[in-house]
Amino acid sequence: MEGFIDFPSDKIWHLLGQLKADTPALWGIMTAQHMVEHLLLPLKIAKAELKVEIVTPLDKVERVKQIMLLGPSPLKKGFAAPFLPEGQLPLQFENLQTAILKLKEEVSSFVDFYETYQGQVIAHPVFGPLNKEEWYLFQSKHFTHHFTQFGLL
Repeated sequence: MEGFIDFPSDKIWHLLGQLKADTPALWGIMTAQHMVEHLLLPLKIAKAELKVEIVTPLDKVERVKQIMLLGPSPLKKGFAAPFLPEGQLPLQFENLQTAILKLKEEVSSFVDFYETYQGQVIAHPVFGPLNKEEWYLFQSKHFTHHFTQFGLL
């Protein structure tokens, strides 16, 4: 979709190469490393490695998906993932560079998963069941959202 970072692409790694541990967020409470580690979560959800409940009322899922995911608008600033606890999650990795390496592995694993399981449909906690193309679109919008949050785009 136009206006969003291609997912996956080398541009992602180029932009993350500009990110420093002390790069401040333009909004929100995440540190740079928290943001990179946060990007891991939907990649795991998309491969059914992390199970989450659909939090959007079932009668509203399709409309929310049409507007927020399939529509042309970016994800809203300050939108809190409703399945995550408030505040910061503890960091998983020793530093930002390690988190970025883990993100590279997860992106590769995500791509491999959808190459292997082309017809797979896995639920997103806000948008409900998503197919391969919808998960790719979500990742594109999600990466764009957080890269914008840290001034990388």
